[in-house]
Amino acid sequence: MDTNSPQRFSVDEALQAGLSRRALLRRAAVLGVSMPVVGGLLAACGGGGEEEATTAPQTTQPAGGGATPAATEAPSGGSTPATTPSGGTGAFQYEEPQNKGGQIIEGTFADAKTVNPVLVSDTSSGRIADLIFNGVMTPDVETTEPKGELAESWEISEDGLTYTFKLRSGVTFHDGEPLTADDVKFTYDLLMNPASNSPRTAELTERIDTVEVSDESTVVFKLKNPTAPFLVSNMVYGIVPEHILKDVDPAQLAQHEFSVGTKGVTIGSGPFQFEEWVKDDHLTLVKYPNYWEGEPNIDRYIYKVVPDQTVAVQQLKTGEIDFGPINEASYEEMKAQENVTVHEYDTFSFTFYAYQLDPAKTTIFQDKRVRQALFYALDREAMIEAIRFGLGEVAQGTMPVISWAYNPDELTIKYEYDPEKAKQLLDEAGWVPGADGIREKDGQRLSFSVYTNAGNQVREQYITVFQQAWKEIGVECTPKTEEWNAFLDRITGSKDFEMFLVGFQWDVDPDQTTMWATEAYEGGFNMNKYSNPKVDELLKQGLATTDQEERKRIYTEMQNILLDELPSPVLDFPKAIAGVNKRVHNLWPNAVDTTFNAHQWWVDA
Repeated sequence: MDTNSPQRFSVDEALQAGLSRRALLRRAAVLGVSMPVVGGLLAACGGGGEEEATTAPQTTQPAGGGATPAATEAPSGGSTPATTPSGGTGAFQYEEPQNKGGQIIEGTFADAKTVNPVLVSDTSSGRIADLIFNGVMTPDVETTEPKGELAESWEISEDGLTYTFKLRSGVTFHDGEPLTADDVKFTYDLLMNPASNSPRTAELTERIDTVEVSDESTVVFKLKNPTAPFLVSNMVYGIVPEHILKDVDPAQLAQHEFSVGTKGVTIGSGPFQFEEWVKDDHLTLVKYPNYWEGEPNIDRYIYKVVPDQTVAVQQLKTGEIDFGPINEASYEEMKAQENVTVHEYDTFSFTFYAYQLDPAKTTIFQDKRVRQALFYALDREAMIEAIRFGLGEVAQGTMPVISWAYNPDELTIKYEYDPEKAKQLLDEAGWVPGADGIREKDGQRLSFSVYTNAGNQVREQYITVFQQAWKEIGVECTPKTEEWNAFLDRITGSKDFEMFLVGFQWDVDPDQTTMWATEAYEGGFNMNKYSNPKVDELLKQGLATTDQEERKRIYTEMQNILLDELPSPVLDFPKAIAGVNKRVHNLWPNAVDTTFNAHQWWVDA
């Protein structure tokens, strides 16, 4: 594990920073230190800037480096302050551009993995894909309702099975070729082809029956069953050019020059076009002058990798980066920074850890009492207070706090901190303490490793707390960290883990098929092989009705099953925190899609 010199805080300093004495004591307890010094925080990325897995590039994927941010202060130059959005609601205060040209540099905790929207499974890749490509639809950032992007209009049949999209005329790819209905069909055929290894394959093949082209501007999707969130969940993926990729073997897509970033080959229809990619350093995009929504105001966008969150904060201060995540430890300090507007808001994301449920890999977690015991042994309130500085909420269920399906009062299990109950459950499951205090059963020690991504301050501290808390109940846990993309390959590719901790950012609809459905193990984000026929059925029921209250009831029932079986416990609902230099205008960080108006961004001369 990479570490920097630990920061240490005296009691007086912590109290001056706004921590109550009760909170301070909880911080000391959870971090395993004694008073009067609270410390040991690693200088790395926290919840305010995490790389995440996501369900759609438009809102972004597992979590390791680039969270997005919401307006609280007026930028310099007499501009009008934007209101802080909550879950996609708010009012964006547009400023007429006073300057053309210049660039915006965004800092990211982790580099992108791909620039191909068909393959995107992480937030860094999703950020780049959102700027290069357009989807047929997009969620409105203020209402979260479906809104046409490439679609000029759309119709839905009375039975909810046929969606007909009329595409905008005059939209071109970055090489000047027109974007047509054939490109939309080609993209979705590729997304649904198992050989492409897209993380969308399982969900889309379960939902879509056929994609047909009526004419060059009309494409028709026929579904297998009514699917309530189809527009905002499945029609948002970036459309790729058939004329570039039609002869590429889908099995070789990830290695193709289009996917790894090649000037003149990696082309979309979005406001920015690919220029260069220096891996683990920066990725540069330049404006597309013929963008269909209007020529972008800025000339260049640079995605700069800054893996040390302390360095990122310093670069925000000095102006070396214009926009980037802020870790919780720096939140109060950055609010006092005169040249930076700090944005803090709820998101559609959560932090969770997953038990390996494939018995071919390990049998330790097959008994749900073991899974429940480990969760009861975690003081999540103290963890959030100490490690996230209170900038988040203890998760109740799997629906984020800003989701309309959030329904904590109807959940049957709360999992409050109870180490004695944890010990009782392990006793009942037949795991008894051995000579060294670690529990055993049938000659097997209750010992395993937990992976997370290296350099993420919050997650590194969380798994250290796991190790400490679980040792108290007779469980041996070994924390392990990896570079983000290697970690992503482990949890989504080889699935070589016993347990992992990561974050996940959902789209605006509460459907969670891609994580909990049996079929999502291959071609989805069910990374630990969870399977329950009742959950599968409830997920299908939730898709089949458009009645919001009925869907909420269905998803509450599903959550109660998940809370009992606990395949992947959800720890918290973190807030996103980021800073934007006040020289940057019309960049409105939000929980839905920060890049929705990228062509309108502008910077002071």
